[in-house]
Amino acid sequence: MKQLYINPQGGFAGDMFAAALIDAGADKNKVTDAMLMAAEMIGRANVQHVKTSDNCSRMLIDVEHHHGHLSSHKAWHLLEHLFQDLKITPEYRKFGFQMLKELIMAEKEAHDNFDFNMESHHHDNHHHDNEEHEHDHNLNHHHHHGMPEAWLHEAQDILIDITGAVISLQDLQASTNAQLVEPVSYGGGSISFSHGTLKVPAPATQIMIKNNHIPVTAGPIETELFTPTGAAALSALQANTIVSLPDSISAAGQSRGTKDLPIPPLKIYLV
Repeated sequence: MKQLYINPQGGFAGDMFAAALIDAGADKNKVTDAMLMAAEMIGRANVQHVKTSDNCSRMLIDVEHHHGHLSSHKAWHLLEHLFQDLKITPEYRKFGFQMLKELIMAEKEAHDNFDFNMESHHHDNHHHDNEEHEHDHNLNHHHHHGMPEAWLHEAQDILIDITGAVISLQDLQASTNAQLVEPVSYGGGSISFSHGTLKVPAPATQIMIKNNHIPVTAGPIETELFTPTGAAALSALQANTIVSLPDSISAAGQSRGTKDLPIPPLKIYLV
């Protein structure tokens, strides 16, 4: 199994991870088809993989949501169906469900510690990349997986990001554990959403950084570079140590979010 190393100096988001894995050799059609399948479970969707002017990989994802929210209970069951249809093997299934668990638990803790406005707020035609954010609305009860029930609002798009990561890692036969070669750049400034305006990183991202000991650094620009779905992926990958990159690299990939920013791309390496 190939070992996974990540250089997140340009930030880290779920869609960027899938794009970088495609650039490292994952089957582009298989990955985009799987992500489209996930997207169409929550709305009308379009998923494309493109190359940037500096030869980085990029996912263009547009979803018109059927609803403004998705319960974590429903998300779990949708993932179960997706993984069955996509023939995801046990190790990668476990990783995918761990991504969802990390986000749900972080959002629950965020809502226990932050004074949020719990009014429903719908967002359409929107997917989160490395310049945007996700959040979800939580209720204080549990479903049968032992997870607190949550209303995934914009973060319902985590289904797409989980599917992209899982199918890509499986296609590459890459490890579901990773090591970092640099701290994660989380950017700066503030984010405005239905709960108000908060400093970067978003509350759920802060919590996953703290709980999973993810090494981070501020900057290099004043915008959000490390999203909750990205934090959920690195948490599930147990990417909490910084090491030197080995000399013997078998494959590498680089990606960007939806905007061309004056920062390094996300880089991943398979050894």
